[in-house]
Amino acid sequence: MNSIKGLRGTGGTMRIIRASLLTLMVFAAISSGFGQTAKPPFTITISADKPTVVAGSHVYIKIKLTNTSDHNVDRSTAYSNGLDRKYIYDVRDEDGKSVEKPGEHHELNGVSLAMGELAPGDSVDGETRITTLYDLTKPGQYTVQLSRYIGNDEKQGVVQSNTITITVLPAEDTSSTQK
Repeated sequence: MNSIKGLRGTGGTMRIIRASLLTLMVFAAISSGFGQTAKPPFTITISADKPTVVAGSHVYIKIKLTNTSDHNVDRSTAYSNGLDRKYIYDVRDEDGKSVEKPGEHHELNGVSLAMGELAPGDSVDGETRITTLYDLTKPGQYTVQLSRYIGNDEKQGVVQSNTITITVLPAEDTSSTQK
């Protein structure tokens, strides 16, 4: 107790504050390293088969999965009516609202699985039909982004793709695209 009083009398209060701040900064630096995620083991790049379509057309998204790690990664697919269910889809209208079709989707009950791994540095191309699950029948612009779980455990996180825009034209306007 006397040593604390002595420190206060000779500018010790400032030294205590500095020492406390330094200690907090060290603990913050150490703990922030634990919260950071490592570089994802793969990347997902998407593009539109046709970035402009006529209302009522099927919309296909091309997917490129690239292994950026030093070990094999899962490249399995799970297709159901043209939609690869290994991906998480985020499809939104111009107002930022999800355009997922409401209700139960019995058309997604049957799944065709293909298991496999992707070697380090390798890529695989795929395609998915987002109109199986998303309603793109109204003219306008829609944004699409895909995600995929890093591993079998959701706690390992997800990797997100780039975001693309799909333009849907009225059915009578066929000047820019085909069905």
